[in-house]
Amino acid sequence: MALINLVVDENILLLDELFGDIANITRVDGRSITPLQITNADALVLRSTAKVTAKLLKGSRVQFVGTCTIGVDHLDTRYMDANNIIWRNAPGCNAAGVGDYVIACLNHAWQTLDIDPRQQTIGIVGAGNVGGRLAQRLTNAGFNLLQCDPPKADAGHTGYVALEELLSRCQMICLHAPLTKTAEHATQNLLNEALINNLQKGTVLISAGRGEVVDQKALLKRQQAFNDLHLFMDVWQQEPHIDKGLFGYSECVTPHIAGHSLEGKMRGTYMIYKDLCAHFCLPIKHRLGDLIPKPAIADLHLNANLTAKECLSAACDSVYPIMEDDARMRAGSDFDLLRKTYPVRREFSSLQLHGIKDSKDASLLGGLGFNINKGSN
Repeated sequence: MALINLVVDENILLLDELFGDIANITRVDGRSITPLQITNADALVLRSTAKVTAKLLKGSRVQFVGTCTIGVDHLDTRYMDANNIIWRNAPGCNAAGVGDYVIACLNHAWQTLDIDPRQQTIGIVGAGNVGGRLAQRLTNAGFNLLQCDPPKADAGHTGYVALEELLSRCQMICLHAPLTKTAEHATQNLLNEALINNLQKGTVLISAGRGEVVDQKALLKRQQAFNDLHLFMDVWQQEPHIDKGLFGYSECVTPHIAGHSLEGKMRGTYMIYKDLCAHFCLPIKHRLGDLIPKPAIADLHLNANLTAKECLSAACDSVYPIMEDDARMRAGSDFDLLRKTYPVRREFSSLQLHGIKDSKDASLLGGLGFNINKGSN
């Protein structure tokens, strides 16, 4: 069979390993992709930085568009549906990585602000693939939760509260709503000025979904007036041309890398690889498990006398020392370059913990996603 012509974002992992034997691969900068670059392409494999619009696609012979990310707000799906162009995304591919990011933020708040997440009610706004899986991990760890997801509530699912109630009852809030601008429950500026001004003093706010979900000007205005919120900011309005005004009022700032674990990136590419093969009636010849390398640190031996707080700190820092990302963000000036040169980061599940004797501590850390040596407790 003839090779397909494939245009890809140069920053996607496993391109040669997965597509090298089925496609002629042309690498481009996804953020600046042009119609000329895809004129002869049969398929595109891109990321959320690429805006796939009617203007881009018109006149091309593209019949398949895959984005190795969970979101689709960068895709003109209406145009593609109307023109018989198949599009696919990778829902849930980075859910574990984003969950790790949030847990690293919670750990940092515990270690540096002395806010014990076990003693708080944690709010999750958006209970899709990412928020829902995070909720399950936090529940498994024994934390108290409230969740807000109006579309799920409207569909008859129970256990969700209104946004205003969640914000009033939770001191730790995690934002994972997708960006929607015209739907019934549109999320653009979901956290608006009025809601921001009503947040409790000392609230920990973790924004790791989409930057446009938060009115960041209003957030900066409150912080400039009171500086009484603990902000962990991964996503921003108008990326990559972001306003750095919040940097000085935030505990941690990062360049939209919450889901950038090695496993998550590879998982996203593999999901699109399978979809592309299905569309072009090609056999799936590769297995993801054969392509993921062994972690540099696979085991961590903990002193049996450590507290749960100390164990979590050691475990998080062994896999994902989040403040190193913060330091790079504050020192760097090129948002996209920070993402392109992002160092290899493994998921919590790649680390096995040894030496934990307390069953409650083992349940806490196991629930949060670390592997626990069963002989340790």
